[in-house]
Amino acid sequence: MKIKNILFVLSTAAVLSTGLPAWADSPSDLLEQGVYSEETKGDLDNAMQLYQKVIAQGKTDQAVAAQAQYHLGICYYKKNDFTNANAAFETLIKDYPDQKDIIALARKYLAGVNALAPAPWADGEDLRLDVKLAGGLDVGVIDYAMNSATDTNGEKIWRISSHTAAAGTQAASFVDVQADTFNPIRSYWHHTLLGAVDTVYFSDHADLKKPGSDEVKKITFDSPVIDNEEAVELMRRLPLTNGYTTSQQILSSLGGRVVPVTLNVTGPEKLTVPAGTFDCYKVELNIGQTFWFSSDASRYLIKLEAGGVIASLTGISHHTPGEKAAYSDASAGFSVTAPAGWLFYRWETEEKGLINVGVLDPKAWAASSLVVRALTSLKPEETNSLRAYASHLLAEDAKMQKNFKIRDDSWTSQTVAGQPALSVLSDYTEGETAKVTSTICSFIGANAVSFQTTATAKDLEALQSKWNSVVNSFQTQ
Repeated sequence: MKIKNILFVLSTAAVLSTGLPAWADSPSDLLEQGVYSEETKGDLDNAMQLYQKVIAQGKTDQAVAAQAQYHLGICYYKKNDFTNANAAFETLIKDYPDQKDIIALARKYLAGVNALAPAPWADGEDLRLDVKLAGGLDVGVIDYAMNSATDTNGEKIWRISSHTAAAGTQAASFVDVQADTFNPIRSYWHHTLLGAVDTVYFSDHADLKKPGSDEVKKITFDSPVIDNEEAVELMRRLPLTNGYTTSQQILSSLGGRVVPVTLNVTGPEKLTVPAGTFDCYKVELNIGQTFWFSSDASRYLIKLEAGGVIASLTGISHHTPGEKAAYSDASAGFSVTAPAGWLFYRWETEEKGLINVGVLDPKAWAASSLVVRALTSLKPEETNSLRAYASHLLAEDAKMQKNFKIRDDSWTSQTVAGQPALSVLSDYTEGETAKVTSTICSFIGANAVSFQTTATAKDLEALQSKWNSVVNSFQTQ
């Protein structure tokens, strides 16, 4: 119910023009002043004082007092005081049972303002999950990372990052949230097929913008929302117990809409995954997704089922700020590093003598890999020279890529791990997008080593120095 529909207030100009003596402000006047102070001036403290005066005079007009009680809760919410916000909304429901419309608005806020437990993770936590189809076929990996930081005001925030590589697609995201309230501040999400979007959050709306575009899409909301990319970590902070249920408004930034989600908890139940055996709470969402979290104090994400795939926890690790990513393989005798925020993951393969390591940059701009093959697994003609081996790899690429063409003038000699190497660029079209692939090959010890990274020309140029650092870090053991 809008205030302008229930109040009749003389304008200031009309009052001044009459020259009438000043009268004590009525509850309606005080409410109007409070709303002006809250929504126009942004003076929450003054607005709250005015609302409390209206409530104190509530016997004269229950509808106006209920409005004041509701706005008092909103002010507490805007001040991130969720305990008092909840209390104000509960008081509204209890003291003004006949005010159905405003109670409905209060219930929306109560549904979105969840009591959160302290963060159960340590700074720098990293959870790795393998992704498989229901039949057991390995299709990728998901990685969740938690890192603390401070905002421009020196307040603590969490940066929640996720990296996914599955079924030939990649996605990367991060969302900055207030440490205590988990209110989203800003998020970034990029999917290789669906595109990318930057989102900035405000108290009552979010601005969505695609990189490279000046167009801003505004999504408004009248109750608290969280970003889709913080949902997993938010669930870890809920008071998970058997029979617990709650709801939450979630903004899907790539989808550009707010989705109401209901959570129902059962358990605990015992689950065995590659990382071990855990007692877990099962959290079922009304959107067809199910999550299992450990019942211990860490509340690790143990398993998830969504969209026909199953992800299971394979490892828990911690890193320090700025620490490089590292991968090593004792059987093949090599190691490699990447800048902080990058990831390595090994694809399962049935090909004998083949090690295929995916390399994921923080924003999933490129599809990158390191492939190590035993020289004995190659055909004799492939080992005649680096040019012959590189040409074989490019011939395989040409079978799968549209408008494939090697840049004949791009063949360049270099070194990898102190051994001669050869690099070359090739072009192809993916949908309507022109892509460039950089291929680097070398024979090192008993192995044929190849590095490949594919992106748009612009993104490849932006990543080039960091990708070079990955290639140059390759060492034999």
